[in-house]
Amino acid sequence: MLYINIDRKSKKPLSQQIYHFVKASILQGILKPGEKLPSTRELAKYMNVARNVVIESYEQLLAEGYAYSRNGSGTYVCEGVQFYQTNRNSLSKLKENLEIPNNYIVSFRSGIPDLEAIPIKKWAQVYQKIALDIKPSQMDYQNPFGDYELRTQLSLYLNRARGTHTSPKNIMITNGAAQSFNLLCQLINRNEYALVENPLSYGILHTLKGNSVKMKPINLDNLGLMTSELPDTPPKLIFTTPSHQFPTGVIFPVKRRIELIKYAEQHNAYIVEDDYDSEYRFDGSPIQSMQCLDPERVIYVGTFSKTLMPALRIGYMALPASLCEQMREIKYVADFHSPILEQRTLASFIESGLFENHIRKMRKLYLKKRNVLIDCLDKAFEEGVKISGAEAGLHFIASFDDVFFDQELLEKIKDSGVQISSINKHYLSSEINTSYDNSLILGYGNTKIEDMERGIAILSSIIKP
Repeated sequence: MLYINIDRKSKKPLSQQIYHFVKASILQGILKPGEKLPSTRELAKYMNVARNVVIESYEQLLAEGYAYSRNGSGTYVCEGVQFYQTNRNSLSKLKENLEIPNNYIVSFRSGIPDLEAIPIKKWAQVYQKIALDIKPSQMDYQNPFGDYELRTQLSLYLNRARGTHTSPKNIMITNGAAQSFNLLCQLINRNEYALVENPLSYGILHTLKGNSVKMKPINLDNLGLMTSELPDTPPKLIFTTPSHQFPTGVIFPVKRRIELIKYAEQHNAYIVEDDYDSEYRFDGSPIQSMQCLDPERVIYVGTFSKTLMPALRIGYMALPASLCEQMREIKYVADFHSPILEQRTLASFIESGLFENHIRKMRKLYLKKRNVLIDCLDKAFEEGVKISGAEAGLHFIASFDDVFFDQELLEKIKDSGVQISSINKHYLSSEINTSYDNSLILGYGNTKIEDMERGIAILSSIIKP
């Protein structure tokens, strides 16, 4: 007779407990192929449970193919179902390793907005109304380009706030900028390549590598991408962050923008403009988009991860007309379309003015955070630190005199409880000698003001002689 240890206080039904025990015994080879199981009557009597409980567990085993029955004979273990399962402890460890660590004393992680300032209650109110009012037809599969109302509101906003030339028909809604880049990779054939700024966003670098896209770097100077070094063999796509280069913060001037566009036109290439955080410009109005100069040559990519919340996973592309049908097919194959309830909520959020009110509020907050952080650095390092790229965004560059941020020093900073990164890891080649070997990227979007002084004090104690 099977000895099955059941827990009568457990919330799990007795039939499920019996089923799981017998299944595990079969998989592990404790119960052999062809071995007869106890009759439901015998097992029920032995375990002091209702017979229907055992019948239910046996029926599940039969349905899944672990056992078979013979009329008038009984229930037997099937052949070929012995399988030693992966150690559950190793799976638990894997899950723990995949979690984003959050054990830092102070984090200067870049690209994260202030998570405590997300207008989640207002968002929830709008979301509830959308969910209650949505029509049955709107819960069917939708256009791969996304919800038309969101594309309309987004087009109006981008044309007004970013100077773009868009209409609802050429805006595609994606699951964040990451998916936009992933979809764009499908435009690049095996014999083609992408030209990328060096240094560049690790997210773009990771996505291009993940899609096995060939990359060639182009260097930057204090005016951004060096158009004088554009290659003779043209790329398919040129990735750039003209309004606030990541990570250096350099602004790409209009003269070079025009030179790059002319190069793209001449060689039938497309420019991918990653406009990731330019709404947060502190010194004057936001820099106009590059797309406004040539909507048929520039693919404009944006996201709400920096302006609202990373968990929302909504991004967008303003596509040239020549690419719309091809991108429609690529998006359709990827996932049909992005979630509709979130799209319609965002459309209402923009139309009602809530989104731009939030942007104005956060611009003031981030300006305050930027100034406090710069003040902390000036007090701690005086003339030994130089700040650059601080005119906009959620990060700036801090360069320190006579400091080289090698792996050993970065590990020491990390072990001290400060999360921070160097520019060097954003270069396509680790062998290149750069003018940023002494520089750190200081993100402040999600850093509490009261933690900044402590974080800089820890940093100072490590790198100051």
